[in-house]
Amino acid sequence: MFTPIIDNTKLEPANREKFSILNPATGQAFAEFYGATKEDADLAAEAAKRAFVEWSSTSPAARARVLDDIAARVDKHKEELAAQITLEQGKPLDEARLEMSGVVKMFEHFAEMADTMDFSFDRPGHGAERRIDMVPVGPVIVITTWNFPVETAAVHLAPALAAGCTAVVLANHDTPSSVAMLIEIVNQANLPHGSVNLVMGRSAELSEALIKHPAMRHLSYTGSVNVGRVLAAQCGAEIMRCTLELGGNAPAIVLPGSDIEAVAQELISKRFWNAGQVCTAPNRIYVNREQHDAFALAAGNYARKLEVGDGSAGETTMGPLANGERVQSMERIAADALANGATAVFNEPSPHNEGFFSPPRVFANVPDDALGMKEEIFGPIACIAPYDDLDDIIARSNACDLGLSGYVYGPDQSQADVVAARLQVGTVAVNQLTTAYIDAPFGGIKVSGLGCVGGEAAVSEYLFPRLTAAKG
Repeated sequence: MFTPIIDNTKLEPANREKFSILNPATGQAFAEFYGATKEDADLAAEAAKRAFVEWSSTSPAARARVLDDIAARVDKHKEELAAQITLEQGKPLDEARLEMSGVVKMFEHFAEMADTMDFSFDRPGHGAERRIDMVPVGPVIVITTWNFPVETAAVHLAPALAAGCTAVVLANHDTPSSVAMLIEIVNQANLPHGSVNLVMGRSAELSEALIKHPAMRHLSYTGSVNVGRVLAAQCGAEIMRCTLELGGNAPAIVLPGSDIEAVAQELISKRFWNAGQVCTAPNRIYVNREQHDAFALAAGNYARKLEVGDGSAGETTMGPLANGERVQSMERIAADALANGATAVFNEPSPHNEGFFSPPRVFANVPDDALGMKEEIFGPIACIAPYDDLDDIIARSNACDLGLSGYVYGPDQSQADVVAARLQVGTVAVNQLTTAYIDAPFGGIKVSGLGCVGGEAAVSEYLFPRLTAAKG
């Protein structure tokens, strides 16, 4: 049983709505949580407001020590947390372990940021003694998503704490238990009571209540563009700053002369990572026409070898989708690809009769007007298309209102770099797969987001440059 956590106290379930937490591998409930009310959201905001007074006045060096302590505590429980992620989200246990390793590193990294960043500096001139102090903006709303539940909490929470902000975390209703476990661990560190609070339940109602609360001064969200638009509009009405890491429709361009077997292995492995439920996954894979068929064949061979099953089973290499809506969406995208003339390279039905399983699928010769090319797939479908002209395919890659990540592979690094520079995305990976690093800014352009996560830029999201000017 999981309940909201406010002012370091787990609330009693009485008079709160009960929700089931489903195991996506079975579709059956394995636990319950009790939702927060609007009144609980107000109490959480007030707790964060009280704690902010003390935490914001704590020195950056002291904040660094607390974050290091949090990292050590999370590290001790990372196996338990990984198992919980697999249970409620579905990904293979090895993938959940990688998620937790990243979470530990996040707290360690932002401890270092708190210790090494310059939070105050002088600006001489103009006949005044001027000092600029980077001051924390206030309590922060952190809204998680279900594909990386603990990571999306930590990616915003760690830099917010490093900056001197407190938080109310709103956990996604599909994956609240692993986030609740994280918050309990965080609250064991030497933070002021109420520094990190947790609510979950009817997310739209709770987020609106938190945004309207005058104590909350910033919102950080990872998730869909549609929800991001709503949150941004609500924040705008309250003149509240926000950090939004939203969806992607990543183009991947494979240049002539590439090592097709190796490139297919890399791109398709990321396409099916976390059952395709990754915002940076290569979504539209464009291969030069001469190598298109060979790439599609290699992609199909990769998909054929995937072991689809319960993420807790050792042999599983791809788990179920997080919920039933994603399964229905995959059926719609697959049917549309075939209706639009795509070639089915690998399209076998799922052998599973229970749970939220969707089989890996590979389609070639997919036209640009197919759903799998126009919208973020967010599931285990690979859409591959040939191209003839490089300028044309760059233009087609950029003809999208999303701009999160992109990929370029080619035998000539300098040519690949030139192509990468022309893609209208926030991050481009060239001849490798990594698009996000803990110590570097990561974010999207166009409608893929506002602001950045990662590195010093992430801490800066929660700071305001306050000028103090004294008579010279």
